Amino acid sequence: MRRALFLAGIVVAVGAAVAIVNRIVDPKDAFYSGAPLTAALESNCLLADDVVHAGSYPEFKRDLFRRRHVATVAFDSKGLTRRGVNMGFPGFGPVPLLDTMRFLARAAPKGNRLTVYVVTDLSWFNSQVRLDAFHKSFASRLGYLLSPWTLKSSLDLMRRSRTLAFKGWQRERPGGSCVVDRGSPYPAWRANGTLAGALPEVGSPPWRGFAWKRLSSVDAALGIAQAQNWLVVGLSEPRELSPQWDTYKRELSALFARHGYRWRVRRMQP
Repeated sequence: MRRALFLAGIVVAVGAAVAIVNRIVDPKDAFYSGAPLTAALESNCLLADDVVHAGSYPEFKRDLFRRRHVATVAFDSKGLTRRGVNMGFPGFGPVPLLDTMRFLARAAPKGNRLTVYVVTDLSWFNSQVRLDAFHKSFASRLGYLLSPWTLKSSLDLMRRSRTLAFKGWQRERPGGSCVVDRGSPYPAWRANGTLAGALPEVGSPPWRGFAWKRLSSVDAALGIAQAQNWLVVGLSEPRELSPQWDTYKRELSALFARHGYRWRVRRMQP
């Protein structure tokens, strides 16, 4: 019995040590830190995407909103609408839109009327497109901290650069531009929430039906904006004519109109 307890204690101690190392180094940036953003804003630098990583996009954009004190925000995953602070990011869709609207309702100064640009996309409603809700479960975080693959990445980063491993970022000037990064300066985020440079493109799967349930999240998000008396402008880039495009235009136009807002198709230039 004592032997079993002793072995169990060793396993727990090793697991705890692995988790501590992985949490301190955090090689995949699974836990958002505002320190790199602070450094970027104070130095008028770009913030490299390798500091943020996809899993922390919502936390990063919310942190940016709190610091910028703007009255205009945009939800645009492609960054074509450069108004105020862009709260959109790659993989953005109906559920992140609703989550961010709820955040804005809590975080925006009371009495300030926000102007919100919502740039929707046909791909949001393709049932074959998997849209990440960006909700991190306790189990997924724990699995990341205890993973031997995470530990390997932590040790590799510690061997390569103690600064990047323990401080988590560096400031450099590739091509004359100031960038706060963790080894890869581009693509990088501007202070207005748009992206300088391009992330690898992910091909769109073929259309397999309109995801009607996703309209509910957009409806709820617009309801929050309406209750806050915000001004909302709906936009979308044009696409080739098709039955799904016709359905998309009809439903989005009607949905925005239901809340007293206008949604229109408009070609936008970066």
